[in-house]
Amino acid sequence: MTTRPAAPESPPAATPAKVPVWRRLVAAVAGLALVAAAVYVRSLTLTPDQLDDPITASGGMSQEVDTDLFSARLERVEFARSVLVKKEFGTDRATPGQVFLVAKVGATAPRRPIQLHSHLLTADGLRFAASDRVPDTATLAWRWIQPGWWRSGYYFFDVPADKVAGARVVVSKQEHTLYGDQFYAEAAFDMGLDAAGARRLVGAAKDVFEVSG
Repeated sequence: MTTRPAAPESPPAATPAKVPVWRRLVAAVAGLALVAAAVYVRSLTLTPDQLDDPITASGGMSQEVDTDLFSARLERVEFARSVLVKKEFGTDRATPGQVFLVAKVGATAPRRPIQLHSHLLTADGLRFAASDRVPDTATLAWRWIQPGWWRSGYYFFDVPADKVAGARVVVSKQEHTLYGDQFYAEAAFDMGLDAAGARRLVGAAKDVFEVSG
């Protein structure tokens, strides 16, 4: 009777060597450095204007536009030849150099109170700040927008009538000039006004627009 030789025993499985903690830390730091370098190299391809560009969410009249910091809607647009600000003790009357564009905006915040400012961006890229002829106390910029509540108010723009067509009302968080966010959120609203529509609304401007402030 022939006896087969016994099969050789398999070698014991190798036990993975433990990686020292310091090596894992070095690898993690190197990975972060590579990510930072990639971001830096990408920034070199952007112009200074692009680096400061806001994150814009767009909509039209009466549409709710959401950003990370607030939600807003453009509720109404009208024009006035003067603004009467009614105060607790008396009134102030503001008369624009051209005509006041009056934008009524509603807003709410998801997490924390916020204040919003606004500007008007024309079709040819001109930017008009809110008029300083009307005190901030009469505008939405003066009021805090609270989480869970919608609040409406007005912004006033002293703008040439021929710049109204195609213009957009832009709303964004108020930032401190020294330590504001580099990338900020804004909501831009197309008023839907072509040249004919703009002429019609400007021609129907109120003599006096009254507001509390």
